[in-house]
Amino acid sequence: MKALLVGVFGLGLCATSAHAIDPCMVGVWEADGHDIAHVMAEQMGGTATYLSGTTSLEIDQFGNMTLLVDDLVIETKMPDIPAIQVTISGYSEGAMNADDGRSYVANAPHYDLVGSADVLGTRMEIPVTSASGPWGQSTGIYGCTEDGLAFEADKLGTIPRSWTRVR
Repeated sequence: MKALLVGVFGLGLCATSAHAIDPCMVGVWEADGHDIAHVMAEQMGGTATYLSGTTSLEIDQFGNMTLLVDDLVIETKMPDIPAIQVTISGYSEGAMNADDGRSYVANAPHYDLVGSADVLGTRMEIPVTSASGPWGQSTGIYGCTEDGLAFEADKLGTIPRSWTRVR
């Protein structure tokens, strides 16, 4: 389960100060839960279905960012294993550099996420915190409109791909 948390919400490697940011990216965004489930399924080699919860990303004019995951529930199914509902909650904080209208670099060295699931009758909780060690950096390209933000990461799963503006 830790691999699922790290794979889908794996922003960050080292501390970084805020950088230049595309003005279009400034605001609060909500990730598409179905897209997060799709990425999880690809990473696991199984299926995943978004059930509930939210993932939001706030980016300020200096490139500071905060990712909040609020009871994101995804049902996963891998071959020969019963379906498992995974719940993820927590946050990550850092900075993004994205001011050229095309490429981005995101680092979130501060994070505290917890994944929980009932696996074959046993309740498991997997904390993933800054003390657990670094995750890695998310880099790639982005596109932004007034209402939507999309990331195409160099490494699939290092940042959710599809976002809608909340404010």
